[in-house]
Amino acid sequence: MIASFYDELAPFYHLLYGDWEAASAQQGRALAGLLARHGVGPGAHVLDAACGIGTQTLGLLPYGYHLSASDISAGAVGRLNEELAYRGLKAQVRIDDLRTLAEAGDASADAVIACDNSVPHLLTEDELLQAFRSAHRCLKPGGMLLLSVRDYAAIERQNPDVRPYGLRYENGDRFLATQVWEWDSDTHYDLRVYLTHESPAGDCRTQVLKSRYHAVTIDQLLTLLHVAGFGDLRRHDDVLFQPVLTARKR
Repeated sequence: MIASFYDELAPFYHLLYGDWEAASAQQGRALAGLLARHGVGPGAHVLDAACGIGTQTLGLLPYGYHLSASDISAGAVGRLNEELAYRGLKAQVRIDDLRTLAEAGDASADAVIACDNSVPHLLTEDELLQAFRSAHRCLKPGGMLLLSVRDYAAIERQNPDVRPYGLRYENGDRFLATQVWEWDSDTHYDLRVYLTHESPAGDCRTQVLKSRYHAVTIDQLLTLLHVAGFGDLRRHDDVLFQPVLTARKR
């Protein structure tokens, strides 16, 4: 379900932002600053293990990092390759599963990142722990894992919870996207994204993309990171629009 959701979303993902290019640049600047403050500076190898269409990969490349980027969605990976070619940038891009990181070598990365609330797509603690252990394997000794996640403990459970992205314009078309969360427990919810296009002539069509999330709390994530072998666990609330968690391979 995760792969097909992002396969369908990939052509439109940038329209979820008011200005995706600016957001990518801002996130790259913020993440590069955080990595550098923790000893992962220019020239280091960063694995973006949930790269999507490249919001963080494209943002980090201007700061001198060597990027590998992977995602379970072939559509997202294909879009990232297009974005790299358009900009004349290079990164190693591949399809891979965040849970196993089977295409990443042992002790091959100075940092592993997974941003934009990627890890809550893993629906059980066992899957989360598997992903954290895979990231641990891929990191060099002393390497850093960096995650950006929603603070689900601070989010009121409303059913349904309707979250509009806003109206966008592209090539004369109007584009409206809305999220709808439908909780079936305190810890899991179904997500629907409604994507509506209206042409200049007024022709209109709507797609509905479906996925599912695990509303895992930050305290639970920090506990699982510790179980996976990480130390120096920290929460940062002043880096991105979501809390950022960092951890070190001991």
